[in-house]
Amino acid sequence: MTSKTKEKLAAALVTELQQTPVDKITIQAIVTDCDLTRQTFYNHFADIYELVEWTAKEATARALANVADYDNWQQGFLNVMADIQANQYLVMNTYQSAYRDLLEKYIYTVLYEYIIKVVNRQALGMRVADKHKHFIAHFYTLAFIALIFEWVKDGFKDDPHDMVEQTGVLVQGDFQKALSTYAE
Repeated sequence: MTSKTKEKLAAALVTELQQTPVDKITIQAIVTDCDLTRQTFYNHFADIYELVEWTAKEATARALANVADYDNWQQGFLNVMADIQANQYLVMNTYQSAYRDLLEKYIYTVLYEYIIKVVNRQALGMRVADKHKHFIAHFYTLAFIALIFEWVKDGFKDDPHDMVEQTGVLVQGDFQKALSTYAE
């Protein structure tokens, strides 16, 4: 029941974000949209910040499900961009608000978890210190987030497929090359 309730609250947040900047959304509006009480909201989230954080993290995790390997990383990146594009009002309303840092933080967290899995799979059979694997994952996570937020800032003008393809040209073989360089 907890997960279903959180999903209802997140869906109400998404609905509100279609027409209202996140800074103007109230807990009362969210609970009214999903026919719940304020206490139910507080049983699951401390405040709107936490709901925004949870919603962003869940959406990004869904976009990256089942594609955490080097052969499929481009599909995962495309899934994230397609999800952002499909929810551009939500993203723009969050991006242009005080909640932007939360959005970036939680997209970073999920992307990093995804990329470190890709790096670890690429490192199988190699002796590479964890600090080097984490640095590689951190670097690519920041690069992907910068691309995503630049695209958002520019109003989603570029085709996500083209962006992912261009990124693929730059990244092709780089994980393996970096890991080989760091291998003991």
